[in-house]
Amino acid sequence: MCQFVDDIHRVADLIRNRKDMRLVYEKDYITNYKDSGYRSYHLIVEYPVQTSLGSKPVLAEIQIRTLAMNFWATIEHSLNYKYREQLPDHVRERLRKAAEGAFQLDNEMSSIRQEIVDSQQEFEESAGIVRKVMNHIQELYFHRKIREAANFQLRFNELWEQEDIRGLKELSAEIQAAIDRAGKGGAS
Repeated sequence: MCQFVDDIHRVADLIRNRKDMRLVYEKDYITNYKDSGYRSYHLIVEYPVQTSLGSKPVLAEIQIRTLAMNFWATIEHSLNYKYREQLPDHVRERLRKAAEGAFQLDNEMSSIRQEIVDSQQEFEESAGIVRKVMNHIQELYFHRKIREAANFQLRFNELWEQEDIRGLKELSAEIQAAIDRAGKGGAS
């Protein structure tokens, strides 16, 4: 079971790329879901099992699905067992609607996950720029460009308070140019 639909395809790729087993068959019931609403990704693999008589190839089915898909499949399986594979039409329709609801939940959770990833990347980028600017200002102090470093520090403080990442990037480039000049012995 996976938390997100995208993870299903990653797990399937990992299984496909294994050298200790052979992929025999695969069926994507996520893209091509069943009329009942069933969604899952099935792989049939053959792998060697060591027995007292030597190695014997064994077939195994691997079903990869999200938690929501698994919850639905478990309930659907129980109901099919209870009704001996003869589900009443109204139950079958409710199951189809529940399967669609589970799929919408999976899609919404994937969307939320992407927002979190995007936000983390944005944070990492801004933290990197802040680190770079602070290191550059410190380098100016090292080159004894005290006044210039202090002015850049004031500008940094203003941009930081305004959360102006673009301005911080521009400031970083300016400070780098000042460092380059200081390294060459130029006046600032």
